[in-house]
Amino acid sequence: MRKVFLVLILILALFQNTIAGEQKVEKVIIIGNETVPTSTILYYISEKPGKPYSPKLIAEDIKRLFKLGYFENISVDVKEGKNGVILRYFIKEKPIITDVVFKGNKKISSRKLKEELGLTTEEGEETKLQKPLDYKYLDKLVQKIKEIYAKRGYPETQVYYTIERTSPTRAVVKFYIKEGKKAEVCEVKVVGNRELSSGEIKDVLLTKPKSILHLRFTAPLSEEKLEKDVKRIEELYKEKGFLDIVVGKPEVEPIGNSCYRVVFRIVKEGKPYRFGKIEFEGNKLFSSEDFLKLEKKLRPGKRFNQKVVDDLIRKIIRKYGELGFIFANVVPEIKLHPETHTADVIFHIYEGERAYVRWIRIEGNISTRDRTIRRELDLYETGIFNTVRLERSIRRLFNTGYFENVDVKPKVIEGTNKVDVDVKVKERLTGVFSIGAGYSSVSKLVGMVSVSKGNLFGTGDSGSVNMQFGSRVFDFYITYNHTWWMNKPQTLSLSLYNNRYEYFTYTSKKTGFSALVSRRLWEDWKVGVGYLIERDKITDIDIDAPDIVKEEEGTERIGMATAFISRDLRDNRFLPHRGDFFKVTSQVAGNFLAGDKNFYKLIGEYAYYFNFNDLPVDVELPLIASVHAKIGYAGAFGSTERLPIDYRFYVGGDTTIRGFRWGEAGPKDENGNPEGANRELIFNFELGYDVTRMLRLIGFVDVGGGWWDKYKLGDMRKSAGIGLRVLTPMGPIRLDLGWKLDRRSGESSSEWHFGMGSYF
Repeated sequence: MRKVFLVLILILALFQNTIAGEQKVEKVIIIGNETVPTSTILYYISEKPGKPYSPKLIAEDIKRLFKLGYFENISVDVKEGKNGVILRYFIKEKPIITDVVFKGNKKISSRKLKEELGLTTEEGEETKLQKPLDYKYLDKLVQKIKEIYAKRGYPETQVYYTIERTSPTRAVVKFYIKEGKKAEVCEVKVVGNRELSSGEIKDVLLTKPKSILHLRFTAPLSEEKLEKDVKRIEELYKEKGFLDIVVGKPEVEPIGNSCYRVVFRIVKEGKPYRFGKIEFEGNKLFSSEDFLKLEKKLRPGKRFNQKVVDDLIRKIIRKYGELGFIFANVVPEIKLHPETHTADVIFHIYEGERAYVRWIRIEGNISTRDRTIRRELDLYETGIFNTVRLERSIRRLFNTGYFENVDVKPKVIEGTNKVDVDVKVKERLTGVFSIGAGYSSVSKLVGMVSVSKGNLFGTGDSGSVNMQFGSRVFDFYITYNHTWWMNKPQTLSLSLYNNRYEYFTYTSKKTGFSALVSRRLWEDWKVGVGYLIERDKITDIDIDAPDIVKEEEGTERIGMATAFISRDLRDNRFLPHRGDFFKVTSQVAGNFLAGDKNFYKLIGEYAYYFNFNDLPVDVELPLIASVHAKIGYAGAFGSTERLPIDYRFYVGGDTTIRGFRWGEAGPKDENGNPEGANRELIFNFELGYDVTRMLRLIGFVDVGGGWWDKYKLGDMRKSAGIGLRVLTPMGPIRLDLGWKLDRRSGESSSEWHFGMGSYF
């Protein structure tokens, strides 16, 4: 190609003395291009009709076109025209690579190779390359393939490629892979260590030997892991205060067929250092005392710990980010004093400017209005941008329940303190019509019909009509939730219902109406007040029913006021991965609220979720641990002597203590039927494993009980079991199987539980 270019320059030079400087360009013609538009090529050619003809400019134009990377060869023909010179550019385009094919790969699938090479989309679909032939790019892919195999213990993998044209302008690249033998780690040794045990060092290593006992049936030898392990050993020693640590290069020794021993040699340990002076420079917004409060382990005289230093840096940056100073940077300077084995730490702080939002761009919403999304954001154009507001915005959008995925990415505008925020959402199906059937020990066989629609007209409002019917149950209710009622961050919820439940010893019928207004306050807090009026009728009381049930026979009216306060910091209220939830609810019913009964209820609950991927380890652990605690306290007052039967606490069932029937873990009458309680205390512990983003397997342990008038902690019931959580367009579906850990006479050993909606 270079020879062609030189010949072209020579030819142009021969004609220069005869036509240069005197003639003008009459026409520019592009010949041979198929993929690149003629207009694009003409854009990069400076020689235009009417301009003076210049061989020098033509040479520069050719260089410019070659830099585009689309052309394999370019030549120019110069001929006389009627009114000047006609320039004809003959173009030979590089073939477009439309696909990549792998041959000889047995240990790693072609799909997996494409994923790791970045040749698939975020959804896992294969991308159409449509990339001009670029040998440097293909050489990089060869190197990446070798690295992928090296990570899996195939360091001698060989890769080469061929290019096969499928048409004059299309080609497919075929990578031929010779995987070779797998190199496995069969033994790991640590030598030269005196201050730290070999076991302690081995615990932090990524390189592990094969072990049937630890269910480690394969242990690929990876050079990348060995390099990381040297750094991990150094970090471990520095966490213990040994700042003079020197770790040698890992030694790899063959000890069998494809079997290797890895030796990590500690060259020098030294003596442990302690913190000397702790200083901060460049900080104006916060004092040194403010920073020291963030990390109590960092004090003069304490054993030096590099991890503590790094943790404080992260906390300082986050503290600045909370005020909008997202450009803040902290650089530690460590001054060693070998004679005293102390280390001074000076934190050099660059505070930078406060960041402001320039534009907020919303993508992916089809049904949802931009306004509906924007009002959930805690960021606004021209406003302050900070990390806390960003996290809160993502959480709020997820918790609307209208989006399958939410991606909020800030983009710093170079050379300014402005940030553009790109909000990309993927909407969920929010309209559902369902028909089904279910069975439980209380209601027996029931049919279900439901019509619900969330995000009505893209406004965020929702409504539903639901009906359950069977021999023992009839349940009909209509609900409507109007979000941002009166253009404020508050929701008006209205419900109308009519139901009948046949329990073991009586039948309960209710008809009522409720209204609730909840409002978001103090960023993450919510408060609400509401009112309920209903007609309760207790009939068909069994002759063997206890007296407390017989006393409820007849019709009563309940007028009840409700108030609650809550804080929700869960990343997703339907299938949480981290965060916590707190709520306190109080209910009061009385004659002064147009009712016939006087009673009150107070319920407090707290849930905490922890994601194992937040642990400071490189291994991916898709596990989520959670704990939930709930306490209830209720009582009657005035002319009402006993808490109404339908407003008692029934402990046992899918939302309290699994493995027990409804109310079975609380007080029972002489026939073993649940009679409810006015005290409850429940603890739920779960460990979940995310199979996919929509499916979670769980194991659980539940402890709790219900009592009359006092809490009896020694009489709490216990269960354990397994379960399934599936996130569907209708909301979460729960399926649990629980076993009693303290089974009593006459009780079943286990119970199945099925439900819809969030558990806690």
